[in-house]
Amino acid sequence: MNRTIKIREAARNFIIPNSRWLKIIGKGALAFVSFLIINYYFGYISFLANPIFALIMAVGCAFIPMRAGGLLVMVYVFVQLTGLSGQVAIVALILLLISYGLSMFYGSGHMFNIDYIPIALQVQLPYPIVVVSALFGKINYVTSVICGGVLSFYLKVIRENSLIFIEETQDITVIDLISKRMIVNPMLYVYLIAITALFVIIVLVKDVNIRHAWIVAIASGIFVEMVIMLLGYIITGNISKVPMLIIANVLAFAIGVASTYVYRDLDYERVEKVQFEDDDYLYFVTAIPKIELAKEEKRITRFTDIGKGFHKAGKIEEEKPKETEDKKEKPDDGET
Repeated sequence: MNRTIKIREAARNFIIPNSRWLKIIGKGALAFVSFLIINYYFGYISFLANPIFALIMAVGCAFIPMRAGGLLVMVYVFVQLTGLSGQVAIVALILLLISYGLSMFYGSGHMFNIDYIPIALQVQLPYPIVVVSALFGKINYVTSVICGGVLSFYLKVIRENSLIFIEETQDITVIDLISKRMIVNPMLYVYLIAITALFVIIVLVKDVNIRHAWIVAIASGIFVEMVIMLLGYIITGNISKVPMLIIANVLAFAIGVASTYVYRDLDYERVEKVQFEDDDYLYFVTAIPKIELAKEEKRITRFTDIGKGFHKAGKIEEEKPKETEDKKEKPDDGET
């Protein structure tokens, strides 16, 4: 146990002094991966789909707030969708504005759910984002999760039916596509219920007074979400997506546990239970001590400048206890 604590403290000692640059690198890497995914699935404007252009935009996202970087990612999606169809891009923009409006109206934080869940769903990895948001968010943040889920499913439907707009062989509008292949699709509601249940369960369970509350919250939330998604895939006949669902949830669990390991300060392995009573009541107390590593004692020396002579400057003198120095300065009663 002490070894794992020391590893965690060593990681914190590295992260805290370098947090500014680590955040910059993290935001830039997340944006760069997002731009690559957009170029792969929605690269309808070829000259913008160049990896060099994606790298330049990612560097810009690294030095701006994460919310602004996520918004830039969604603007890039909107621009790429204009190469497919103006109607598709306008509907995406309307959904984005409605999502931001609803999230702000309900006081929802973590706007990155609106920006990055739609990108993550294209590679079937939205669950790690929901887990991280739930661990560090509040219950009203579920609005941004739901809005991100709706927008992500819209982009998924557009991606799967993009040939309709590219070949222009069928007279189908975006509204027709939404009404016939999105709203009536049962997987839309299965997906929204699953990510909402994942978020809500983690938020409610993580603060319960039980041992390993965060781990229990992550495990229970992922379990419920997986059951819902599995039932949806079985009902709709999408069994081929089950392996990727398992991989995505294993990754979500690993990221959740890692976040717990780094950010939680309570030592759940040394829970102390005490029972005592007085004249009126019987008390049961559960004490969970905070983890604190013993600091190494350091030996302090002083460089003193004794006298005016050059040969005496820089003499090293060990610091002595204050009581000893006081006794040395104060003469005995019989001393003359």
